[in-house]
Amino acid sequence: MMKKKTNLRILIQLTALTVALGFALLGTSASGQSGNQNPNMVGAKSLRTESAVGSQIATVPMLQGTFQPINNGPGNQTNPHIDGNVVSYTNDDFQGSSTIHYRDLATGIDNVAPGNELDFLSDVSGSRIAFTQVEALGSESVVVFDTVSQTRTVIPRAHAQIPSISGDLVAFEDWGFVADQSEIAVYNLSSGALTRLTNDTSFDQRVDVSPTGNALVWEKCQTEGLGCDVYAALQTSPGVFTTTAISQSAGEDRQPHTNGDLVVYVSNKSGENDIYYRPLLGGAETHLSLPGDQRDPTISGDLIAFESQAQAGTEYDVFVYDISTGELFQVTNTPLSETLSEVDASDGIGHIVYAIPGAGDFDVYAFTFQVPSSTPNQINDLIALVQSFNLPEGTENSLITKLQDALAAIEASDTATACLSLTAFINASQAQSGKKLTADQVNQLINSATQIKTNLGC
Repeated sequence: MMKKKTNLRILIQLTALTVALGFALLGTSASGQSGNQNPNMVGAKSLRTESAVGSQIATVPMLQGTFQPINNGPGNQTNPHIDGNVVSYTNDDFQGSSTIHYRDLATGIDNVAPGNELDFLSDVSGSRIAFTQVEALGSESVVVFDTVSQTRTVIPRAHAQIPSISGDLVAFEDWGFVADQSEIAVYNLSSGALTRLTNDTSFDQRVDVSPTGNALVWEKCQTEGLGCDVYAALQTSPGVFTTTAISQSAGEDRQPHTNGDLVVYVSNKSGENDIYYRPLLGGAETHLSLPGDQRDPTISGDLIAFESQAQAGTEYDVFVYDISTGELFQVTNTPLSETLSEVDASDGIGHIVYAIPGAGDFDVYAFTFQVPSSTPNQINDLIALVQSFNLPEGTENSLITKLQDALAAIEASDTATACLSLTAFINASQAQSGKKLTADQVNQLINSATQIKTNLGC
């Protein structure tokens, strides 16, 4: 009975979750709620206060970058994930074969992970691809394939599926502990240690491991898919985890994802599906108050990617919210619904992968962009701070000119000159201590300029 159920679960997630999460398996949204209106306004609570900060945006700017097909061939290509330049995804040829592919964005080479052609629902971390493999006897296994050594590791648990991997840590849903119920388990590839993370009557599912492996987040639901809250586990030492509830609202809190510091998720507690995030170690919850319906949030660095529905009954497009600047960007603008998007941002380069309906099937695409810099906004804030001191005109102009020089250098991608201009600003500020500037004012200016230099890598 259990084997039959878990195979059915795999098929459901192959045809629904990995193809059209939100409008196939869960209706029009991540938690069964339909959206409305145009996603043209963003508001957020500060992490330090509970007050809402909202700004009306007449037109959401398009994020500049390049699109490329990862695989738009025959069959279904779905469930894309990305780490660095490597994208993994499921390829179903509609002929009874489902395989895991991985593509290097730098070389354009597409490969197939060795399996039994009943392989689904992958994740990628560095050179390792983790995926679900349906076995001939009717159970499921989690397999980890190392693309460098070309070796496979089968995690020693029957009825294990839907893995998330980071480094040596693999987390997954385990349906073998209790009949017809999912628990979260963790396997260490280096030590071979298996840890059962949850042990209760809830359905624990949709686990995500942070990039460093220091934290995991997942849904804990009263029944399968209903009464859901978000939980997290922090790894305090190898194989030792401390579990805490992240959200326990009256609504459905689902689809968690973490960058190791923050956890982002969807909740319908406002009456529609909105994006929320909060620190893993505790702190205020931040609500991205966007009109309409949002789903599939992922986070990398300061960037949150998600899909948003313009209005009820219309299609979903991909958006990106920059936590550091509070700016919202639109990525796609098509007559089709993009789904299952995931963002990865490192070394100043960002990638978003997603699935989109093709000619009777689904295809996987990638969008590559320069990670928006928060530095110009920070320098403009510092200019405003100087102006707020009501200094003599000559002193104010001298300080602001140096900051404007730094801005011009950043616009020209000349980081070295920007760093020199900021250093000159710091020196000029110090020279005015006890003269035109108070010691407290000098400290404010120097601290802000030093933080900007740190962000630039000076």
